[in-house]
Amino acid sequence: MTSRSFKESLAGWTGLPKLDSRFEPRMTRAAARSARELLADAAPRAPEQFDLERLHRRVTAEWHRHHSLGGLRPRDLGKLPWILFYPPGRDRKRWLGAIPELVRRYDRWLTRGRRTRALLTLLHEFLRAYPVDLRTFNDIRLLLRRGLHRRVTVPPPSMRKWEHRCAQFGLLEPPRTTRFVSFFLSDSKNSDEVLDAAGLSGGLARSGFLRSELRTMLQGRTSTRSAGKLRRLLALVECESGLRFDDRSMRGEIAIGLLGPYTGHAPQAETKEILQSFFLKHFRDPRLPSGKHMWAGVPEDVRRVVIRWLVERALDQFFVLLKETAYDHHWRYREAFWRAFLDEGLIDDIWFVLGSRAEGMLRRMSDDPEVVETTAELYAAQSDQSVLLMRMPGITIAEWSHSGSCHLWLDGVRGAPNLYKQRYSAYELRRPYPYDNNRDAHSQRHDGSDHGRWQNHIATWLRSNTGIDIDRDSYFPRRLRAVQRLKGPSRRPRRRTAYWYQ
Repeated sequence: MTSRSFKESLAGWTGLPKLDSRFEPRMTRAAARSARELLADAAPRAPEQFDLERLHRRVTAEWHRHHSLGGLRPRDLGKLPWILFYPPGRDRKRWLGAIPELVRRYDRWLTRGRRTRALLTLLHEFLRAYPVDLRTFNDIRLLLRRGLHRRVTVPPPSMRKWEHRCAQFGLLEPPRTTRFVSFFLSDSKNSDEVLDAAGLSGGLARSGFLRSELRTMLQGRTSTRSAGKLRRLLALVECESGLRFDDRSMRGEIAIGLLGPYTGHAPQAETKEILQSFFLKHFRDPRLPSGKHMWAGVPEDVRRVVIRWLVERALDQFFVLLKETAYDHHWRYREAFWRAFLDEGLIDDIWFVLGSRAEGMLRRMSDDPEVVETTAELYAAQSDQSVLLMRMPGITIAEWSHSGSCHLWLDGVRGAPNLYKQRYSAYELRRPYPYDNNRDAHSQRHDGSDHGRWQNHIATWLRSNTGIDIDRDSYFPRRLRAVQRLKGPSRRPRRRTAYWYQ
């Protein structure tokens, strides 16, 4: 056997054997991929405020002196996007980004080399400010589109990622094209995931681009959207348990956009529940001091939509409470009577006045933690008593629960109670003042409920004194008449005290 020389062995060497897949550095490769994704999605870091001020003064002086950017250092030109829309509170027409010639010269500087970092910084600041009212807006938008689509040998991951985002979500499309709107409302993913995928989180979570898109959505026909799409829309309105844009102008647009379609008709029950919960959370009750400033600037007809819903809710709560504290024949007829006026849109406002026991019962029954905030305290009365104060055109009404009459005061009558107080005595809610021979006030005991007697008296008095006219079949419907027929002829109570509980 002839031995091969070492030189011959090396000449025939084919390399080390291929490693089995078990020995591949999978974790290292996964870490590298994760690092590339993080680097590609890292937001540009803004310079310190002091550096921005100095850079702004330097660029402004250079431009006013020479109408050129040639005297600036490359480092300053790389940071120029940070001051094109600076300072935020300044008149936009005086921004550097509002000068067409400066934008054109900067465009030429960007296209002369691979200025990836400067281009992505400009994209970030453009989306943050999104100055649609600038005359250079379209020039900058097209500049960014050309820069992202510029073909280079090996584009960096960050460039590829933002190019894909702009193409998928329409970030650089002309404003109000609704491409992002349509995608956001129809996508089945979580809303935060969609915003993350579009790069509109973190520093861009409250960007001008999102503000513009939100306005586009609010100006659409929100009344025709399903409850699911309405929830998607509210997911864009909200951010971190508050409003994404919490200024007076945007609050007005949100209220008009969401409630405006319902000034003439009622929404579906699910839509109403979603909107009522949203506005009570972020705008509060428009009747209370804590909510009045939040509704500032909102038209009265739009504000009345929420008040109408609160009135309906309060009336429901009152009669649920009455079912727990009074006899069945008390609340059944009173609910039918006052709901008839509510259905006709005649009840403008409602305010709860509760005894201590009734208030505790309402707390236990209601799933709304803020419901007691819209109630007042009743003293000098039974603890389980409750009073429903109502405002109708030209009149104030106090409807008592099981013990008490209904009292009515025309506007301008001395002693008529005002709504929204925190405490009421039983006396001021019981007898109109002055009671005797006063045609502008009226008290009505709840006698003859089964025959519609007290209902007819109140309806007649309202018709004579306010012009409010409602059909008897509405406040004393056939179902209640059928109950009366099944019970047979009523008998006069033997004890006079029986009237007190009607």
